[in-house]
Amino acid sequence: MKKLELIFVSCVLSLFAVQKTYAQAQDKLLQLLKEELAADMKELQKQENPPYHMNFRVMDDRTVNISSAFGATMRAQEQHVRSLVPQIRVGDTILDNFKYNAMGAQPDRNGNYRMAYIGLDDENGTDATRQAIWYEVMQRYNFATEAYEQAKTQSKVSVADEDKAPSFSAAPVEKYYEAPIPAEKQAIDIPAWEKKLNEVSAVFKSEPLLQSGETSLTFRVLRTYFVNTEGTEVVQNRTYARVMMSASMKADDGMELPLNMSYFAYELKDLPDAGIMIADAKKMIERLKVLRVAPVVDPYTGPALLSGPASGVFFHEIFGHRIEGHRLKSGGQTFKKMVGEYVLPKEFQVYCDPTLRSYAGEELNGFYLYDDQGAKARHVDVVKDGILREFLMSRVPLDGFPRTNGHARTSGGGDPVSRQSNLVVETTAPKTEAELRQMLLEEAKKQGKEYGYYFKEVTSGFTYTGEGGSLNSFNVTPLEVYRIYVDGRPDELVRGVDLIGTPLSMFSNIVCGGDTPSVFTGECGAESGWVPVTASSPMILVNKIETQRRQKSMDLPPILPAPTNN
Repeated sequence: MKKLELIFVSCVLSLFAVQKTYAQAQDKLLQLLKEELAADMKELQKQENPPYHMNFRVMDDRTVNISSAFGATMRAQEQHVRSLVPQIRVGDTILDNFKYNAMGAQPDRNGNYRMAYIGLDDENGTDATRQAIWYEVMQRYNFATEAYEQAKTQSKVSVADEDKAPSFSAAPVEKYYEAPIPAEKQAIDIPAWEKKLNEVSAVFKSEPLLQSGETSLTFRVLRTYFVNTEGTEVVQNRTYARVMMSASMKADDGMELPLNMSYFAYELKDLPDAGIMIADAKKMIERLKVLRVAPVVDPYTGPALLSGPASGVFFHEIFGHRIEGHRLKSGGQTFKKMVGEYVLPKEFQVYCDPTLRSYAGEELNGFYLYDDQGAKARHVDVVKDGILREFLMSRVPLDGFPRTNGHARTSGGGDPVSRQSNLVVETTAPKTEAELRQMLLEEAKKQGKEYGYYFKEVTSGFTYTGEGGSLNSFNVTPLEVYRIYVDGRPDELVRGVDLIGTPLSMFSNIVCGGDTPSVFTGECGAESGWVPVTASSPMILVNKIETQRRQKSMDLPPILPAPTNN
């Protein structure tokens, strides 16, 4: 009986393999890309500086955006575009046109990179598609040859401490194919979602002090193709749905007071119903009303607790960007020479894992199986037992780290560079929230402070990873911050706080972490575009943070009240 079961399973697997191979062979766009890549590579070998490597990256992107403000639809758009970005490497793996320039094209004045838009009709649009590809290939080839000449000149005058790793690393040839997403999984009832979002945002009409009150949905179905001259072929799908809810008030002194929250799922059906979002919108209004009259803080140094979501953003900004390998070749080298050394307490573990679909009961935005260079995604133990072990790598090698670990990422017309995916912070010696709070109070007393801070919610941040002074600093923007008094007074909500500092100073003051992980979902913008990311962390205790007072707006609140239906 067992033998028959094994034979049956083997037959089923063989059938799936045949079906997959057949679907792949019938994918007209994939076949066209392979043919055109081979033809273009062959043609460019006739040039004085022939490419040694080429790849094509295609994004078939269908996106629905619906937004509502104060109960009224503001936008309902559905867009389907297909774009192609070629990458052309001239020279050799030791020195090529990407040595000192991470992008293979010239940005426009807004920092965006050109793409080739290709047709959606695979039956009748092949001629137009081939023409668009060839035109973009020639534009990028011309840029590549100029960049290569500049790289050869610059390499002759390179400084002594410059990273000496080659320009491009070897990688296994990958073959991976996912069939197109069925139509029923791409379906969305736009009128129904307009009604739902309007019901939610209508809650904000109840408070005349609100400056804004919005709810929006983004539903995206993305199918990507990657082929290169080494033989790699990767075709994969990604769907996600995200609802963003935001509201803001202005204090009497003119300070802007925003709050926001989001809901993320891979499929529309897994987003919360309107009732949950309406309840959250009402809570948001009440929090804003309290925040509006909260006292403004002065600059502060002392102990603080960071909630799980706040800690996730904190680690993303001050640490995550500094373990992205390409940044360590020049400029942001904060941790480059600290491999094998303690950078956190020995109880802390930090890893990036793009293969995680969920963590702590939540779906993760940074999930993928193959990166944007066609390399297989991999779990990377960045910090193990407090010791720095590894960096996030693309096919741009770094001294001591010669191989990719599947973290090359991009969007739009940019070229892939090493970026974060799902960043996870864990501790092997977790404390309860009550224990962390008590430790905060004891540390505040020790430092002679009247209170410590609790950062409950943050919205975003930015970081500089260059060399020297303010170019190696960060700024995280809190939304909800409390004073926790050592004399037992109730916690006090405050406003006007910016969390600032330098990474090494901040890291050296982390004491311990909590026992409950939280997930912060977002998108991260950098030179290669906006990519989906997730950061997960427990609450952490820091014995010394630095804050500054947020700059106030010069605009005072409106004189007239908000319009009503009365």
